[in-house]
Amino acid sequence: MGIDNFVYFVYYVQYMHIINISATTLKNNVSNILNDVYFNKKTAIIKRYGEAIAKIVPVDNENKDIGSILDKYFGALPDFPDISKERTFRKRNIGL
Repeated sequence: MGIDNFVYFVYYVQYMHIINISATTLKNNVSNILNDVYFNKKTAIIKRYGEAIAKIVPVDNENKDIGSILDKYFGALPDFPDISKERTFRKRNIGL
């Protein structure tokens, strides 16, 4: 396998799950395209006048519990400092 064949193979594997569809084709065949995206795990790129305007991607159906999601993003935001000691309020007596 030469370098040219390898580059072509990598290109083909990378883009074989992508289908380019015009907006009119999507309008006329929406159920077929959605079935292709869902069951065959393909990505549909919708084009209008030759320009890509939208992408339909299959849903990732992994059953994730809240614990794994929190573990993944834990520490992404810094802890907020305790500022309750720094706050001061003006006390006023209101007489009627």
